[in-house]
Amino acid sequence: MNIDVKVVQLFIDTMVGIPKFSYPGRKGGPRPSGEFATVSFLEEYQESIPAQKIKVQDSTTTTYNTRSLARIRLRINIIETDGVAASKIMHGWTTEAIKARMIATGYGFLRCTPISLEDAKLEKEWEPRQGFAVEFYVERNFEEVVDNITQLTVSGEFYEVGIDTYLSNYDINI
Repeated sequence: MNIDVKVVQLFIDTMVGIPKFSYPGRKGGPRPSGEFATVSFLEEYQESIPAQKIKVQDSTTTTYNTRSLARIRLRINIIETDGVAASKIMHGWTTEAIKARMIATGYGFLRCTPISLEDAKLEKEWEPRQGFAVEFYVERNFEEVVDNITQLTVSGEFYEVGIDTYLSNYDINI
């Protein structure tokens, strides 16, 4: 998701100490020059049973707030020559500055693992690069407005052996 990419960009820029060092990946368009990192959203998994709570209720509608824990996975590609940024990104997820950013944004770090860049091994003319898969926990919140049932009519026929049919009609809140 776009917001997840922006938050991880903030983490990377903080770790490396260079503003706008990271960019959203898979966007097309002109490529930054020099050293940089790209961040791409890969996948999201639901990690808990969603919890639903009534936020607001009046006579005609009810607004529900649904909370669910998600595990997200992003890919970070780093283009650099000396390996310093890659080292900072690989090992910087538990620094105090990043912990503070995670608390402020609501993200929880799980793991950072290197990704084998098989296509980079075949290239001879391109710059050195490194890749990581990074996983986080984050809480997802959704709101849903539902119309309340304000009136109800119940009708039915009841049968009993040897007795005539009973008709029943009930109107509620009319």
